[in-house]
Amino acid sequence: MGGEFQLLEHPSDIGILARGTSREEALIEVSKGMTSIMTDPARIRSAEERVFHVTGSDDASQVINWLNEILFYFDSEGLIFADFAVDAWTSQAIDGRAKGEHVEAARHELRTAVKAATYHQFELKETANGWELRVFLDI
Repeated sequence: MGGEFQLLEHPSDIGILARGTSREEALIEVSKGMTSIMTDPARIRSAEERVFHVTGSDDASQVINWLNEILFYFDSEGLIFADFAVDAWTSQAIDGRAKGEHVEAARHELRTAVKAATYHQFELKETANGWELRVFLDI
């Protein structure tokens, strides 16, 4: 099937509905969706890699922490990511990697600022076609 994402309308937030053949693929797609809100992912080179280890008591907290980790690197180091990999996802943590580069004003037109991933209307579910993940972002 392959993964995909679509943006969802909301009065004060923006949502992403991601689909994948696995929950890992759905998480990768929601990560790509968040990047697409911030800038054009096609213009991001995979020049630097960061390793992620996020914990949480359930899937929702793990996914939210993963997305907020992406935003942490953007806010603290000016890194924007376009390539993501999930190496392991257990009941306690997600381990993975993200590749991208430092934002360059000449190449990366910044679109919408994302403040944080939220628990609002969060949903992760297995369907007949794979997995769906819905997350809303505070903008």
